[in-house]
Amino acid sequence: MSVPSYLDQNAPTEISIPHGAEWRFEVPYKTIMTLTVKDGVGEIFGTELPNDVALRLTGRKGAVYAPLSSGCRLQFETHPNRDNINTSNEDELVHQYVSTDTVVPQLANLSFALEVVRLQAAADRLRQKTGPKVLIVGNSLAGKTAAAKTLVSYAAKMERVPVLVNLDPKEGVFSLPGLLTATAVRDFLDVESVNGWGGSPTTGATPHIPKQPLVRSYGFVGVSENVELYKYQLEQLGRATLARLKDDDDARVGGLVVDTPPLTMKDIDVIETIVLSFSIDLIVVAGNDRLVVDLGRKFELQISQNALAVVKISRCNAVTEIEESFVRKCQEDTIREYFNGNFRTRLSPLKFDVDMKTYVIYKVARLLDYTSQMAFLPSGDSYTADVEGEEAPQKEESLEKYFVKLDDPNSSNLENSIIVITLVPVPANGVVLPLELLDSSVLGYAHVLKVDDAKQKMSMLFPSSNNIPRHVLIATDIGYME
Repeated sequence: MSVPSYLDQNAPTEISIPHGAEWRFEVPYKTIMTLTVKDGVGEIFGTELPNDVALRLTGRKGAVYAPLSSGCRLQFETHPNRDNINTSNEDELVHQYVSTDTVVPQLANLSFALEVVRLQAAADRLRQKTGPKVLIVGNSLAGKTAAAKTLVSYAAKMERVPVLVNLDPKEGVFSLPGLLTATAVRDFLDVESVNGWGGSPTTGATPHIPKQPLVRSYGFVGVSENVELYKYQLEQLGRATLARLKDDDDARVGGLVVDTPPLTMKDIDVIETIVLSFSIDLIVVAGNDRLVVDLGRKFELQISQNALAVVKISRCNAVTEIEESFVRKCQEDTIREYFNGNFRTRLSPLKFDVDMKTYVIYKVARLLDYTSQMAFLPSGDSYTADVEGEEAPQKEESLEKYFVKLDDPNSSNLENSIIVITLVPVPANGVVLPLELLDSSVLGYAHVLKVDDAKQKMSMLFPSSNNIPRHVLIATDIGYME
């Protein structure tokens, strides 16, 4: 495929953004845009951009907001992204325009209101009060993630340390897709990284303070694949996050900002689980009047006791329709960044060949498959596992709802998948206790490059020079090919 001539010209374009307006842009993966603020102040979702420093953006949809009366003057130029020139059918143009219809002033006012709560928490010498614990909900394309980025960035600008909680498994926030994370944000987000979040210690040196997330592994990108596992893992993440607030005074004052997948009243059980698990005291609804009213009725008792409030913000009009292929490319780049680094910092992950027979491997279970299997069991029957040499313990139903043991791990169920390395050592008898597996923390992730069914070997990519420990492995539903 030939490179369009206008991309090779690399002619700079200058944009002037009036006060209170935003310049919206869509950069395809086939194109790299270098963006430089020449005068004034510009910010992307709350993160202030440095002046006279060229920023590299590709595969991004975002907006630069001008918060000061002097406005903002910037310059951008494009050139082909030769790594991705043949990856999709998207065009090569950067689509861009200036708009005065922006939700940022509402988010700024909300941020100031949250700062009042933080000041009260900071003044509490007994350390019993916490900062605001905010849950952002709404439909798809309502701008929930844009609001979460803006709120945590404004808090960091005020020298607070908010904990950003990502409950959308489609996103890889300081980690991989399929994970639920809670991350203390001590400085600005890295707008040049994939999706504009930033690196963690696993991605090597970064120009920002590395973000160390608390991680719970879900293993799917859709909540509906196993809503029971999803709720269990977010409950566990909630307990760990609230414990972090007790132990870290900066995080206690900074509070929480919880980003979510698209949720409506049909998902009220999930919303209630989040509110309870993270002790939410403010629900922010993005662009949905009906949802504001319905949630107000559902949580009427908590609202009457001043334990919870529900407010609405406008839909973020900078959010555009996103094709599934674009979402998948973002996920692939997030995984690639975890193992190989980015354009600034190149990493060298190591390849290991391991004997599958020496590991116990599970795979995340789809709830629909589990319920279908249970429908064929006679009522009242119990199932017991065959364990050679000792009495077989009863197999707990709870584990089957979440994980399925791979008695025959092979290329069809493992190759090109992302593997969770748990902290559970492989037991001598091969029997893993359900709660031990469910409650295990995540040691790291590996990518299964190749499986040799004849030799029962698999080649795995691991972002560490240490050997892959002989621990229980969980195969996720996240696929990836180098």
